[in-house]
Amino acid sequence: MSLDLDKRQRAMLAEMGVQVWLPETPVAQALAALQAAVVDAENLPESKALPALTPVVPAVPVGPVAAMRPTVPVPQAPLPIAPARSHGTAPFWSLGEAQPLYAETAAPGAARWLVLAETPAAALMTPVLHGDVGKLLDNMLRAARLPVAGAVLLAAVVRHAAAPPGEAFSVALADLIDQARPDIVLVMGRMASQALLGSTEPLGRLRGQVHTVHGARAVVTYDAAYLLRAPADKAKAWDDLRLAMGLAAAL
Repeated sequence: MSLDLDKRQRAMLAEMGVQVWLPETPVAQALAALQAAVVDAENLPESKALPALTPVVPAVPVGPVAAMRPTVPVPQAPLPIAPARSHGTAPFWSLGEAQPLYAETAAPGAARWLVLAETPAAALMTPVLHGDVGKLLDNMLRAARLPVAGAVLLAAVVRHAAAPPGEAFSVALADLIDQARPDIVLVMGRMASQALLGSTEPLGRLRGQVHTVHGARAVVTYDAAYLLRAPADKAKAWDDLRLAMGLAAAL
């Protein structure tokens, strides 16, 4: 609704820090013009004095604001659209394409590694070992001397829903291990470790021991993203890497 504010009211609002953006009403404009005319007339010489004028104030229509202004339709924001349900067709877990690392420094005859790193789906669009998480992962793998391993493959393990991996994921993982023929599988991430081992045990109980994933020996540890949030656990991650390095040295 419009406000009929005189100059005194506007000044009080300005002192309170309230800015009034509405233009002055026709009544206020007419009164201001009339006051200016009276001041000018009083300042004229007597010989040029103007005859007294009867102020005429324009009539202001009385009634609801809707009758004074045309109705303008207000655009409405579009309603949010609910995501389409996949009806069970989308996988709960997926396995990213395995990518070779440190191929230029690989040592023939040394142990072969497969690194399965728990990765958010959004991170699949970024290059491998990119950003702070990628740099920390690279440092961890270099500390474990993977650049001089026989071969190193890195594959992302992506969780899409809070459910166990399906048969398709298990088949894809078995095919990857069959093709890569790793001597050591390093699983990084709590949820990935539980999913791949089919366990509900916390990561603290899965660490420190050798597991088997589709016939390959596996060691679990924290993922790099978690270690950025909890750097105090980096020492535990180093213990896990030493366990995996010991398995590789015993080959």
